[in-house]
Amino acid sequence: MKHSIYRSLRGELVIYSIISMLLAVATEFALGMIVALVAHTFGTSRNGYGKQYPANNKNNYSPPEFLPDYRGIKHWNKDTIMVIMFIILLLGFILFIFYFLILTRRITKDMSYISGCISNIASGEMEVQITGINREDEIGEIALQVNRMYGEIERLMKSEREALQANKDMITCVAHDLRTPLTSIIGYLQLATDTNKYTMEERQKYANIAMRKANRMQGLIEELFNYTKLMSGEITLHKDNIDIVKLVGQMTEEFYPLFMESNLEYTLRQNINGLIMEVDGELIARAVSNLISNAVKYGKDGKAVHIEIEKYDTELQIRVTNFGLVIPEESIEHIFDKFYRVESSRSAQTGGTGLGLNIAQEIAILHGGKITVQSSVKGTCFTIALPVNSTKDDENNKENAGEGQSK
Repeated sequence: MKHSIYRSLRGELVIYSIISMLLAVATEFALGMIVALVAHTFGTSRNGYGKQYPANNKNNYSPPEFLPDYRGIKHWNKDTIMVIMFIILLLGFILFIFYFLILTRRITKDMSYISGCISNIASGEMEVQITGINREDEIGEIALQVNRMYGEIERLMKSEREALQANKDMITCVAHDLRTPLTSIIGYLQLATDTNKYTMEERQKYANIAMRKANRMQGLIEELFNYTKLMSGEITLHKDNIDIVKLVGQMTEEFYPLFMESNLEYTLRQNINGLIMEVDGELIARAVSNLISNAVKYGKDGKAVHIEIEKYDTELQIRVTNFGLVIPEESIEHIFDKFYRVESSRSAQTGGTGLGLNIAQEIAILHGGKITVQSSVKGTCFTIALPVNSTKDDENNKENAGEGQSK
């Protein structure tokens, strides 16, 4: 479609109206000239112009009935003149409409095309987009806005489909991850209550196993609960002045039994002895806990987990490194997606909802930070980077390299 030189539809219609009026007047004038020419050729003028006739026959000549006689115009009365004027105006109006419709046919064609596209979108056909409208007036703006609306509707529908798929995945994960430990709990409790077949020591062993399974199920439920609160925006930050170095150290100590159970050595290193930051201590502890838990699950083959705290000029980095299997390159970009799991199997050792890293990422974002991952044969390192916006420096906040404990 040709590019429109008009920037205003109203101005374009005014110009088309003027052109149509001029064309209608010109057409009427041309028709009048044609009628006059025909009358001049076949009729008799009152001054003797036009076709001449012999003198003896001139006064007896009568023009054809269908042609006007110039001599008769002098004898037209008022009603005849009014009728002729009405015919002229009616003819002019008809000509004006005719020319106006011809000049505006491109506008009506574009509007019909846009209306059809909107109708298709309304009927649910989402593979529709307005193309070929190359105008700078209101019609072009309508086409542009309809395309934007189409894009927004498509984005919302895609988001809705993803949300539905996420809910489906969540239900699947919950059903699997809760059913497995619940079945085990029921089975071990049945064994623990069988006093006739098992000794007290054996029943105590089964009861302890059931307790561990119940604790694991409680952790899964808590993780799902935290995820739903994060995604719904129900979580609000309750910031307080927290010694972030001390907080990470405490979280590391809490994992000591799990490190021992998994035969993992761990190290905690920091380049500062203390740093007071205004953060939500509970959420930061949750994020660090998720990273350490992830390192324990997937780093058992590496026999070690390194935890580091390092302060730079504008940010604090908390790094958790394990030396298990390398994360494939194609999985790196999806590692923080909810429900995403690198390994295909869902063994009891690495089973989970697949939400831990996603929750850690959301917590980092809530604090204005970010979380990244690097994986190679030298280890898999997850890094939480938090901006150092509000700190309370004291003598312990000097950047003196400090070495933590090793187990």
